[in-house]
Amino acid sequence: MKHLKVIVTEPVDPAGLALLAESTDLHYLPDRPGARLPDVITGASALGVRLAPVTAELMDMAPHLRVIAKHGVGVDNIDVEAATERNIVVVSTPRANAVSVAEHIVSLMLCLANRVCAADADLKSGTFRTREDYVGVELQGKVMGLVGLGRIGREAARICRAGFEMKVVAYDPLLPRDTFDLAGVTQATTLDGLLSESDFVALCVPLSDATRNMIGVRELALMKPTSFLINTARGGLVDEGALYRALRSGVLAGAAADAFVREPPSRDNPLLTLDNFIATPHVGGATREAMRRMSLDMADEIVRVLSGARPQFPVNPEVYK
Repeated sequence: MKHLKVIVTEPVDPAGLALLAESTDLHYLPDRPGARLPDVITGASALGVRLAPVTAELMDMAPHLRVIAKHGVGVDNIDVEAATERNIVVVSTPRANAVSVAEHIVSLMLCLANRVCAADADLKSGTFRTREDYVGVELQGKVMGLVGLGRIGREAARICRAGFEMKVVAYDPLLPRDTFDLAGVTQATTLDGLLSESDFVALCVPLSDATRNMIGVRELALMKPTSFLINTARGGLVDEGALYRALRSGVLAGAAADAFVREPPSRDNPLLTLDNFIATPHVGGATREAMRRMSLDMADEIVRVLSGARPQFPVNPEVYK
């Protein structure tokens, strides 16, 4: 297997690279990977990516490509349908960053609830206000609404229940009732019901045709004026223009996003001008522990496929039928 060419784009933890270097012909492209891929992908048997786009045209440049491995969970940067048509398996690392992203959700909740970012910015700019200007709310006893109850959603639910004694409600029409029971959360039968009941709403679903702009003008209007929205999943889940207007007009109290429709967001994105909006640059899964796990899981999946074994986390398992 040492002769098989493997390309890994973007910076990843050295642990996974070492695993790949032991058994494959590794080509590591941490700088400007998207621009360089067409020049180097010919002859590749495997491709490991973070956010670099993988199109049908790119796949056609690599007729020997057998596996595309996502260093992360969301695969919206990969044309999965095109991969399936070409009998290329797509894999991801769904278990690697669940704890980190869930903890990021909770950290954003705390910052929103206690106006931490506003107080920090004011003090650093030389403005010392009275505590009455930063009156926040407690998390204890509040309702946490999770849109999506996958690994990240379940971990966020555990933290909110155990750490803050919050009531957790979740909406996920793809899951059976016992999943909610095992997680200790209340099943919401509709998204509308969850939005109207929750004090905090966190989006934990992948981006797809079904979920794109799932939070728009109508959905935001259903939320309490004292509530907060947190999106650490994908920017395309939320109509950013509608969110800006809702935050400006007091339809909801605040919001935080770790993902944007355009990344990096444009400097004139109006959301970035709001005091009741917190932005982070898609770093929810960027802890040392999560980065190491994602790197190792990505490498392990590549080695599995190239050695003839089935991967643990195929996105398109139909290629094996």
